[in-house]
Amino acid sequence: MRNYSKTVGALAAASTLVAGYASANEFDGDVHVGYSNMYEFRFFDYGDSLFEAGVDLAYEAGPMTLSAGAWYGSWDTPESIAFPAGGPGFIAGTPSDELDLYAGVGTDFGPLSLELGYIYYCYPSFSGLDTQEVYFSAGVDLFWGMGLGSTAFWDFDQNDGLYVDTAVTKSFEFNECLNLDLAAGFGYADGQGAQRKAVGTGSFGTLDGFQGWYVSAQLPWEFRDGVTLTPYVKYTDADEDLASDIYGNGGQEYIIAGVKLGVAF
Repeated sequence: MRNYSKTVGALAAASTLVAGYASANEFDGDVHVGYSNMYEFRFFDYGDSLFEAGVDLAYEAGPMTLSAGAWYGSWDTPESIAFPAGGPGFIAGTPSDELDLYAGVGTDFGPLSLELGYIYYCYPSFSGLDTQEVYFSAGVDLFWGMGLGSTAFWDFDQNDGLYVDTAVTKSFEFNECLNLDLAAGFGYADGQGAQRKAVGTGSFGTLDGFQGWYVSAQLPWEFRDGVTLTPYVKYTDADEDLASDIYGNGGQEYIIAGVKLGVAF
């Protein structure tokens, strides 16, 4: 599943970015491609060498911003395994590609930004895993150029539960072409069937509550008008009881590094 910022989880970040474009023009968009050393989503390691591509569109309709987009990722998956007797069973395989389709509507009330939207997760090789979420995000400007944002994702399909990503952000502008964007946040789940307990915790099933925390840094460089190169790095630390890889290991720490190239239009 798409790591939406893919650092503040690219949904919240992508839709906020596109909404920013739309404030200057009625219709705007962005296309991007990227690579990272691994595919991490909600503190879970799905595999190595993620290649991704996406498009985001936005239309300003009075006080509202309508946004939509698509994201595709392909990565190398770990090999299948069988757990010992009493474990959760044999994992016959995991997806190695994913297509996400999403749409949202947002508005601003002074320093407060709100957005309501929908995401469809499609796995071309494992159609039985397809699922859907609705989300609601809220963000507010704080002091010293800092921001606070939270997005609640409700899976009403396969996983039937709530996941919340909350983060504090800070951006430093070096010049009109180069910024440093920092974020620190944590995840929380309630009844989210995708958030599993680690092997060795004494029971199997969903792990509710605190999921882990992360910090991230991005360095977007607009080296040509509308063309931005963004290297990024992210550190995640999962809760020790959370299964954070295909083998059921809990409490894993990951360093995710990658780069994206985006073109705005």
